[in-house]
Parts: sequence; C-alpha cells; structure tokens
Amino acid sequence: MAMWSLDRQLFLLLNADADAHEWVVEAGHLLAVHAHWFLLALLLGLALHRWRPVVRPVLVGLLAIAIGSLACELIAMVWDRPRPFENGLGFPHVMHVGSPSFPSSHATAYVALACSFLLVARYRAVGAVLLALAGLVSIARVVVGVHYPLDIAVGVAIGCMAAIAAHAAIKRLAGPQPEPGA
Repeated sequence: MAMWSLDRQLFLLLNADADAHEWVVEAGHLLAVHAHWFLLALLLGLALHRWRPVVRPVLVGLLAIAIGSLACELIAMVWDRPRPFENGLGFPHVMHVGSPSFPSSHATAYVALACSFLLVARYRAVGAVLLALAGLVSIARVVVGVHYPLDIAVGVAIGCMAAIAAHAAIKRLAGPQPEPGA
C-alpha cells in the first residue's frame, strides 16, 4: 500500500510537531477552526457591493456544499478512517471529536464554494480568492493534525464535482446566467 505510506509521510511532513514555532500552530488553528468567519465577511462584502448578480453563484455554492457534504457523509458511513491523532500519529493542535477523517468535509465545502464562483466568468477573481482560502484551510487541517493529505485531496475532488453538478442543476432549473447589463 504505497499510497497509504505516502499519505502518512506527507502528514508527518506537514503536521506541526512539538517544536514548531508558535505562530505556525496559531495560524494553523486560526485557519483550521475560524476561517469560516473570513469567508462570511468576504461574501457579505461581495453581496453589499453587487447584491443582485451575486445571488446565483451563492445559491450554486450552497447547493454544491450540500451535495458535497452529503457525499462526504455517505463515504464516511462506508469508510470510517480514524483521524491521525486517533492512530497516535503526529501532534494534534486542535481539540477534535473522533469522527471519520476521510474525506475532509472542510476541503469539500471550501472548494465547492470556490469552484461555484470559478464556473461563472464574471466571478472568477472571487473564485480564485476563495480557492486560495480553501487551500490555506486545507493545509491548516493537516498542520493542526486532524487530517491526512489524502483526506484533503479527496475532499477537493468531491468539492469540484459537487460544484459542477450544482452549476448544471441550477442552469437546468433557472436557465443560463444572464449577461451583465442584460
């Protein structure tokens, strides 16, 4: 099982050990636990700036998060992979319940929202910012010891697929996205 060995080695490389600088652990904790507040502020600012046109990508994003979350729950019911700290691996820097590690629902949700904006030409810049935040949150989840890198990678893939499915569903139900100024 070379894949599991590589996943374990990547985890040990990224996980902040006992000698890690305090700022690394604090930044990882902030992103891993509280990034949703940054996300909310970003979306609120966008909504205040352009209320009407942003409704559709936000709805697509919410549907994508729901689809991705459902997929994560179904996978976790079938495959209950323990978190690294439950296997005595690495250094946990965040208190976390012993729920399934695979796949990462954080990576799924953040990437689903980011891809929902990336799929709309006029919001690709917003999607890029959201994707950067998704990347930071995902890496932080490994740094603080609650996920393996493979959990993140699969969560990213699920988030992308969920966004594509949500985008297609909304397009089918509501029709094509109107052009700006139309």
